[in-house]
Amino acid sequence: MILFASDRQELRRLSVVRFLPRGVFAYTCPLENARFLCEKKDVSGAILDGVPHMSAAEALVRDLRAAYPELPMALIAPPETVAEAAAEIIRDPRDPQALIDRLLQFAEERVGWRQSFSTFALSLPTAGGEARLLGYPFPLSPRESAVLRCLFAFAPRVVPRDDLLSLCFPEGTQRAANLSVQISRINRRAAEIGMPDLIVSEYGRGYRLNRAVI
Repeated sequence: MILFASDRQELRRLSVVRFLPRGVFAYTCPLENARFLCEKKDVSGAILDGVPHMSAAEALVRDLRAAYPELPMALIAPPETVAEAAAEIIRDPRDPQALIDRLLQFAEERVGWRQSFSTFALSLPTAGGEARLLGYPFPLSPRESAVLRCLFAFAPRVVPRDDLLSLCFPEGTQRAANLSVQISRINRRAAEIGMPDLIVSEYGRGYRLNRAVI
């Protein structure tokens, strides 16, 4: 998962809109919460926004680099600032959409989020292609697709409910009941094809993909 830490609320909101359709899952937070999330979550890459607080972002890069030497990191810097950090420097073009395009490029090329999820039993393309289960077309809504792809990304591990909500419903408008509805619909449709319990609920822990499809 990507960690995207920025004190610009509008940029965090835009990342929510743009990242998920491209199959990029991100924990978004202000800079002050980034270290905590890196320690508590499964983070495979970090994007840290140095606008408007460049010194705080540079200090955070130093801290994370010391703790996670191999973690791919990008630092967003103002165009006129000389950045000194052990991270890939991305200059803010002052065009939010163009900046998000550049961040997606980092996530896909440097962190590795350009892959589709596929096994012999389940295929979930990330570029709007048709999902298939046991060789049959498996139509999914955008939210259902996000839930399945997230579970696929963590497989075979159990994903806590709160993490699924944060990653698949990052705008924060959905609740646990909405997640349960999405999972029930996926499982009902999968059972009609011949794969009951495609998503398994583990009481008190969260959800995981049925190991028969991994």
